[in-house]
Amino acid sequence: MSQITIYLDEASEIAAREAAARANLSVSRWFAQFAEAEKAKRNSDWASYWSEVDRNKAGWADFPLTSEMNQDLVADSPRESP
Repeated sequence: MSQITIYLDEASEIAAREAAARANLSVSRWFAQFAEAEKAKRNSDWASYWSEVDRNKAGWADFPLTSEMNQDLVADSPRESP
C-alpha cells in the first residue's frame, strides 16, 4: 500500500475531516474512496468504449471489399521502363 502526502487549506481539511466523521471513516479511507471511484470510472469508460466499438462493427459485414469497390474502374496505364 502506498502513502501519499496532500496539502489542503485549513477550511478544506476541516471539511474533509467532518465528511469522514459523518461517514464513519478515517480521513485516509475517505480520500481512498475517491481514488477507488476514479479507478472504477476509468474501467467503466473503457468498457463502454469497447462496447460501442463492438456495436459499430456490427455493420461492417456489409462494407464491400476493395476489389469489389474497384471493379468498375478502368485498368491502370502500364508503367514506363526506366
